[in-house]
Amino acid sequence: MVFTDSHAHLPSLAETEGAGRLAEVCATYAEAWAEGGWQCLPAARLPLLVDIGTEADDFPKRFRLLGDRPFLRYTLGVWPARAALADVPASLAALALALEAAGPRAAAVGECGLDYHHMEAEPATQRRLFEGQAALAAERGLPLVVHSRDAFADTRDLLAAARHPHAVIIHCFGYGPTEAEAFLDLGCIISFAGNFTYKNADALRAALRIVPSARLLLETDTPYMNPEPRRGRPSSPLDIVRSYEAAALLRQSSAEALATSVAELAHAVFG
Repeated sequence: MVFTDSHAHLPSLAETEGAGRLAEVCATYAEAWAEGGWQCLPAARLPLLVDIGTEADDFPKRFRLLGDRPFLRYTLGVWPARAALADVPASLAALALALEAAGPRAAAVGECGLDYHHMEAEPATQRRLFEGQAALAAERGLPLVVHSRDAFADTRDLLAAARHPHAVIIHCFGYGPTEAEAFLDLGCIISFAGNFTYKNADALRAALRIVPSARLLLETDTPYMNPEPRRGRPSSPLDIVRSYEAAALLRQSSAEALATSVAELAHAVFG
């Protein structure tokens, strides 16, 4: 069975594992869609694959590599990297132009947010880049895909102030149940990567147990966060099956039921 992966960096998969691996992933998802159509499954239950932007100008290259595919969605955003943070107004202007050029192919803005672990610029500069992208998403009626590492309080406060009128996804959630409750109180969707399967990830597992199915996504963050027992190796969307199985066990559910709820939510969010 093929499962929705709500956050993947597919060009990076091609770089780390080769074009053949990317072709295998796309062929597997295409086959799942063809089989689902033959079985007359509702479209909203078919697995999605979401390719995530991290630089203002990366969409044309990603689209040349991947093209239009029924199972594929694109986001456009600016990760808080040193180059982007060096000139926030220019980064935001470039992203605005890219969103305009992408048109309806832009399913969301992001990933964007705060990273106080790598800290490639002071928090105030990171906040300006994040706030600007939240404003672009609101203007264009798009969901927001949020990166937050070691920055819970500022992420929460900025989202509370922004009151984004569309879906907000906290990707690769990296906190515990208290923080999960705070994001849920703001109306956020929470997405878990394969690191919740790691030995010392008790807080992540506790958070995963309490997130309602209607607000839960799963992701690989390909080529990162490979779920156990392949931790440390490059991941692909085909590895996400282990995350579904582990999450279903934690939540006393089934992988099939989780696949349905995650696919339906991903379709609702990304169109």
